[in-house]
Amino acid sequence: MIKKVLITLIVCVFFTSCSNKRKINLDQSEFVYIEPGVYTIGSPVGEYGRWPKGEEDIRKVKTSGFLISKTEITEEQYYSVINSDYTSDNCSNLPVVNVSWLEAIQYCNLRSRNEGLSEVYKIPFKDDITLKDISIIENANGYRLPNIDEWEIACRAKTRTPYYTGKKISKTQANYNSKERLPVASFPPNKFGLYDMSGNVDEWCFRNEFFALYKGGSWKSSEMTYLRSSSVGFTDEYEKNDYTGFRIIKNDMKNCN
Repeated sequence: MIKKVLITLIVCVFFTSCSNKRKINLDQSEFVYIEPGVYTIGSPVGEYGRWPKGEEDIRKVKTSGFLISKTEITEEQYYSVINSDYTSDNCSNLPVVNVSWLEAIQYCNLRSRNEGLSEVYKIPFKDDITLKDISIIENANGYRLPNIDEWEIACRAKTRTPYYTGKKISKTQANYNSKERLPVASFPPNKFGLYDMSGNVDEWCFRNEFFALYKGGSWKSSEMTYLRSSSVGFTDEYEKNDYTGFRIIKNDMKNCN
């Protein structure tokens, strides 16, 4: 009888492991693996709140899969990387803000170096660095910002409604039009298990040719339309404010196959 139970347990563990082979073995608590495939993103022309000059039309995009952080980068995660003397406090689980697009890029490189990974971004050693000075290092396995397609794939979680919550999103589902940031993961995640893809803080994405991009809406967004999955904002690479942060993608894919 005991032998049969042991065999059953071994079989269960084996099949559980096989069924989870696409899930990451590394940093499971921090990252979600987005499966390879073709995803539909973009917004229809008639979607309420759509900004026709900034948003993309409906289109299909293909991804080979990627790891994206479950939450926005917290103050503890940010300052513990850029300041070795950092000591966490009661606010450490808040999403970091007052970080420019360039500083988010620098965080990615520094965290990569600290963890023995190769840097994704090539940043020249000079004063007055601009967005156009930043380039991608091919085959690097470190950290980076999502591009807007990857961000929207992750946000939508295969939904085609304006919000990953449906046709609308409520203040019980996201932090917007409120008085302050809230700790990450204060609201239910989307179907991919990602938290605060809408609301809490806007999130930096990798640039287009001229601007730093951000998506998601924030606690300061006065209208829920800013929280739509396809909504996107543009600013310069030096902008800092109290409602914009970021989340990261990990380029190291060896544990996802």
